Amino acid sequence: MLKRGLAALQRAMPDPHDFIFLPRFFSLAEQRVLLTTALEKLDAMENIQSRRRRRKALLGTERSMLPISASNPLQDVFFPDEYYDFEKGHFDGVTKHFREMHLTSWPSDIPGLPSILTRLHSLFPPQDVQTHLLHLATNGEIHPHIDNVGASGSWILGVSLGAERLLHLEGQNGNSDCFQVLLPSGSVYIQRDGLRFDYKHSILMKGTYDGREILGGQRLSIMIRDRLPSSVTAA
Repeated sequence: MLKRGLAALQRAMPDPHDFIFLPRFFSLAEQRVLLTTALEKLDAMENIQSRRRRRKALLGTERSMLPISASNPLQDVFFPDEYYDFEKGHFDGVTKHFREMHLTSWPSDIPGLPSILTRLHSLFPPQDVQTHLLHLATNGEIHPHIDNVGASGSWILGVSLGAERLLHLEGQNGNSDCFQVLLPSGSVYIQRDGLRFDYKHSILMKGTYDGREILGGQRLSIMIRDRLPSSVTAA
């Protein structure tokens, strides 16, 4: 199903090299390491009341009540939505019901994490990058947008962890093409050049893909972007 959808997407694209999709890049064990570490980073930014509430729930082993499934194999890693301080909306109106942070460094003492990050970093050339963690609530979504071209460069890499969601791409500047890609947990995509600048992208809360209903759920994404050279950003 994923191969059929990707093949159709690549046939329809102006340049199929502008989108790279690796639907099963990370194993389930690697996903758990990445997701647990990223959530701990986000949790540390919240107020002490929220952290205490989660610790109390952890003692009672209370996690999400939704069953683990093929479409959401990491559901047990998340707490129910009410245990997080999700923001209702971003200042620009693009992102709804979310937590986020810019990540300056990963911890160095997590077993298995260095090798996982090495594999991830092998997907892009050595250069100055910025990393962003974005945790969507069950009802969270990202509306169509193009990332700030004055703050980041020609490509965006996204790692999906948690519930599968739909990535929607729509042309602008008179280009009416629209595409959808199913993002399962453990997948990685790279959006670059023409697809980076000429297409808006969004993450849908729910939808239908290949005749199957996508119901959403909590999802954490690791977003990596190349930085513009300082001489360009200062201009």
